[in-house]
Amino acid sequence: MKNFFRNHPILFAIFILIASRIVGLGVVSLIKLFQPNIDIIKELGWLIQMLFATTSVALVYWSGDMKGNGLTKPVSKKEWLLWIPPLVLPIYILIILGLNVSGFSTMFVLMISALCVAINEEIVFRGVLIKGFLRFGTKITLFVPSIIFGLIHLGNILVGGDIKFGIFQALWTTAAGIAYTALVLRNKSILPAIVFHFILDTTEYFATGENGVHELEFSTMTLTIFLFLTILFAIYGLIMYKSKRQTLPI
Repeated sequence: MKNFFRNHPILFAIFILIASRIVGLGVVSLIKLFQPNIDIIKELGWLIQMLFATTSVALVYWSGDMKGNGLTKPVSKKEWLLWIPPLVLPIYILIILGLNVSGFSTMFVLMISALCVAINEEIVFRGVLIKGFLRFGTKITLFVPSIIFGLIHLGNILVGGDIKFGIFQALWTTAAGIAYTALVLRNKSILPAIVFHFILDTTEYFATGENGVHELEFSTMTLTIFLFLTILFAIYGLIMYKSKRQTLPI
């Protein structure tokens, strides 16, 4: 089975998604049996994300192809510097929303959730899925997994998230996915993407006090500006990828 998944990474990505959901939702469902009044999203969201991430890491490790799935050092330490300009995204969040979280325990839980989301999503979408789509060419790889990444975020609406926010979130995660993919293809590693993703999500969670599924309403202008910034991020990523594609054959 290891060889099968190594030769069919798209199926492996689907398998990881299904397996991690079975583990995560299965565990919290058991908890729900003994604590029926517990709010799964608000009180166990961090645990669900932790189970998703650990399952993804375990399966990639089991496959024996950590490097092939992007879990390796970037080709150069200078590649980390490329992630500095996009920090305008978390800075924008802080300027517009500020910090709306208090208490070390709450902040710690939100950080754990953000880290696990970053690890899980980057492994699946910028690690395994990229490996699978590369056989169809880099253009397909840059856009198709990113569109899938955006569409999956629409699921947050189904679990209580604000509809307007969910739609904008699907759009900007698609744009961000393109940027992440371009920079990962450039430096052959998902580690910088995980770190940036963690910083961005932590800022978002601290600004809203919620871990990913937001019930709060945001102004259309605020969401539109953030979408515009992520589109610029996508353009930036594509430019950076194109500038070095001759020296990094895919």
